[in-house]
Amino acid sequence: MIFVAIPKTGTTSVIHALNTALPQNQKLTLLKERVNRRFRARHGLNEIGDKRPGRAKHLSAIQIKYVLGDAEFDRCFKFTLVRNPWARMVSRYRFTHVDFEPTWRQKLKRRTTRKFHNLEFEAWLNRCWKRHKKGKRLGGQLRKLTDLNGRVLVDFVGRLEQAQDALDYVSEQVGLGRIVMPHINGTRPIHYATYYNQTTRDMVWEMCQADIEYFNYRFEEPSAGANPDPVSEAR
Repeated sequence: MIFVAIPKTGTTSVIHALNTALPQNQKLTLLKERVNRRFRARHGLNEIGDKRPGRAKHLSAIQIKYVLGDAEFDRCFKFTLVRNPWARMVSRYRFTHVDFEPTWRQKLKRRTTRKFHNLEFEAWLNRCWKRHKKGKRLGGQLRKLTDLNGRVLVDFVGRLEQAQDALDYVSEQVGLGRIVMPHINGTRPIHYATYYNQTTRDMVWEMCQADIEYFNYRFEEPSAGANPDPVSEAR
């Protein structure tokens, strides 16, 4: 079984759920090999990888395939979870601006400017949009799942919004007992729509159009009196 962990799609919770369901001698392990620049160049990954060395927790499907080899990769059941791009963008913002303790914020600020981390959501999103207009990739979800020809490499794509249903299907495919999705690494539930106006909604549409169209997502207003999504800020 291979879980392609896309950032800000509840990956910490999914990994915890899988390790809880797996037998003691079959716990999920992270690939330890770092997919560095030389590795990407050797295997033709520069066109789809980001500029930073790949992290063991968030390798793309094609990176995992090259690390494991075709035979082992093809033998395994491969799945992932995706997330509404508007909600995911809010989660990315909150990750560096709101939710982390000061010690974590200080570590993050060493990698970017203090001014960037003091931005309100609209100003932060506008910076992301400007980077997108310059051709800088912003970590799209579909790109994490495809090969150089655009072919999706995983067997099943579930939605974070229906995470338990997705994990029930995975458990059937791999012959495990019920995999229970916990709510860890999440913050107080705030509906993502409260962060947006029409301008910022359109920015996300432009930046994430491939994800929105392929996974058939749409911007949803919170229902009157409804409770916010309890995993709306899941990491």
